[in-house]
Amino acid sequence: MPSQPPSTTEPPAASDPSQPVETPTELYFGYSADAPDLTTVDVKTVSPATLAGEPAVLTVIGESHYVGLPALDFHELCSCKPLPHERTHETPLSVGAEREFSFESDRLDARTVVEGRSLDAFPGPDDATVAYRFGPEAWTTIRVGDGGYETYHTYPEHDLALYTETTMTPEREAQR
Repeated sequence: MPSQPPSTTEPPAASDPSQPVETPTELYFGYSADAPDLTTVDVKTVSPATLAGEPAVLTVIGESHYVGLPALDFHELCSCKPLPHERTHETPLSVGAEREFSFESDRLDARTVVEGRSLDAFPGPDDATVAYRFGPEAWTTIRVGDGGYETYHTYPEHDLALYTETTMTPEREAQR
């Protein structure tokens, strides 16, 4: 649970109407032991956190989110655009979608469960560790909890709240 109010950010009131708006149909999850180049993405907000007892960074990007846990060689980049990662998983943006994937390294085991829920299942940004509002009902939120983190990505155009839960087990705990 966060010990401080969530970091909530909203976009500027004006938007550039000359830019075409593409409606995504899938969300891509890329996992790596190496940090991605975040200079190539539109960083909206960044918040420090602690995950698995180690310093972490939670970042909402224009295409989705990034969770970095450098001390345990864990980097998750989530995007509406295809990713160049070796370990990439895709999830359709639809209610009822269910996926499960894992990341394993010498330092950490992580398991992510994805569920496509209706938009009214989104609990709002209040309990999030970091949140960013893209539009009236379009949010990306990340909430740190015991043993991992949860995210919501809302897509009003699909009447969708895509929920993820990632549980993390550092290898030092798994070997006990």
